[in-house]
Amino acid sequence: MDFKTAFRDFKRIKEISGVLFKQGLGYYVHKMKLKHHLFLSAKEKKNKLSEPKNVAENLRRAMDELGPTFVKIGQFLSLRPDLIPESYCKEFSKLQDDVSEIPFKEVKKIVETELKLKLTEVFSVFNEEPIASASIGQVHKARLLNGEAVVVKVQRPKIKPVIEADIDILYYLADLAKKHIEALKNYNLREVVKEFERYTKEELDYLKEGRNIDRFYSNFTGDETVKIPKIYHDFTTSTVLTMGHIKGVNVDDKDGLKEKGCTEEIVAANLADCFLKQVFEFGFFHADPHPANVFVLENNVVALLDYGIVGKLSDEHREKLTNIMMKLVRRDLEGVLDGFLALGMIEDGDKEGLKHELNNMLEEYAGTSIQEVNVPKLFEEFLDIASKYSFKIPKDLVLLGKAIITIEGVGQGLYPGFNLSRKLSEYVEEVEIERKGVVYLMKKIGGGIKSYSDLIFKMPKQTSRILEKLEEGELKVEFQHKELDNLEREIDRGSNRVALSVLIAALVVASSLTLNMTGSKFFSILGFTIALILSLFLAISIYNERTIRV
Repeated sequence: MDFKTAFRDFKRIKEISGVLFKQGLGYYVHKMKLKHHLFLSAKEKKNKLSEPKNVAENLRRAMDELGPTFVKIGQFLSLRPDLIPESYCKEFSKLQDDVSEIPFKEVKKIVETELKLKLTEVFSVFNEEPIASASIGQVHKARLLNGEAVVVKVQRPKIKPVIEADIDILYYLADLAKKHIEALKNYNLREVVKEFERYTKEELDYLKEGRNIDRFYSNFTGDETVKIPKIYHDFTTSTVLTMGHIKGVNVDDKDGLKEKGCTEEIVAANLADCFLKQVFEFGFFHADPHPANVFVLENNVVALLDYGIVGKLSDEHREKLTNIMMKLVRRDLEGVLDGFLALGMIEDGDKEGLKHELNNMLEEYAGTSIQEVNVPKLFEEFLDIASKYSFKIPKDLVLLGKAIITIEGVGQGLYPGFNLSRKLSEYVEEVEIERKGVVYLMKKIGGGIKSYSDLIFKMPKQTSRILEKLEEGELKVEFQHKELDNLEREIDRGSNRVALSVLIAALVVASSLTLNMTGSKFFSILGFTIALILSLFLAISIYNERTIRV
């Protein structure tokens, strides 16, 4: 690390320590041995050194004050109850981007540099005032030379190095917190920062977001209830994103919905259908469908915005989720419990305690139909229990759980009678009918055949690799000897009996054929006699062994 970077980080840690102290978290500043970073006036304030009662709220205020990186990590953590307690998730979900606008002069420079064209060579109109401004970038309305209305998302200048520097500091703070704060010793804080780093890198890459939008656009082509913006790839880079303009109102804008002649109940139903299709049909879903990211157009059409955070479900996970829903419909709570356990894994944890709590959670729904089950609440409780018992669930399934909870909240805010569980029930009934059909059966058979064909094609390459390692002396086989002598004796004894049984059967068959075909009684009787003697010998051997064991 050069002197300039070290000085920059020192200043930032000093600033972070000061903000934490100011927001009532001085107790933790002292615990983490950061007291020397405080100004003298702060060091003398003893009243801020007692353990705070409302840590989540104080931390949220500190994140707000510390700027883009900390606002982003708060927003990220609000979606991850597997990483932090649910109470912190709810508090951090209140974090909103509150940043100054990028001056138009800078926006123009960024766009022209990225597109390698003058603004007037791409757009006939480019509004100087942004329609939205966030910590990563801001959005402007524009019109292409061919007359098409678009919006242009422009990333803030030099935001990437700022976030990268803050992430380095977050790793340092995570190590300090884990070392000095007893309550955090069981949390893998470095893994939390690492997960945030991956998430941020994806959000900073507008090309990736563009590919996400393309996939949604393809999935919902022809669907008259959902609108996905079109990406203009010729005018999109890693820091500039140009897409079709969605002319609608926020889903929680009741007056705006009335002006467009929309029916709240129909909008809520369309939103639920859109979400269920994403999860169960496409296995690719919008992971942050809060009201600011959901627009409504005329004719009750719903549109999704901001595709930076998406979830992906494998065929296996979709199958498991569908099976859980089907077992809920059938009121098979034991099956639902097994289904939840199959979604993740527990390492060196209290598996019986986990099963007991999940069982208690499910008993509440005994005797109720799926329409009466609060599925979002069920998933929320499941995620809470999973976190408590260190039950590891794939990241995308956690995102799905949070998305389900968010969709339920948005739907009920839109229409009080909204019930996601009812829509799930209708979907599951359709799936059950589909699974009884020939098409589903053929699809499963085709999938099995494909798996075997893939295995056959991979086998020569894998065999060749094994032989190469064997030839080079790199192939290692771990072998654990455990009562092998007894096993060998049992195998030998069993093999001898099998051979003797085959010989007896052969003698009986041969003697019978000889008697029928030649009429020779001597050889037939001789064969039967030998078979009888051998049978008696075998029976006595088995009897003696059983007697010895008893």
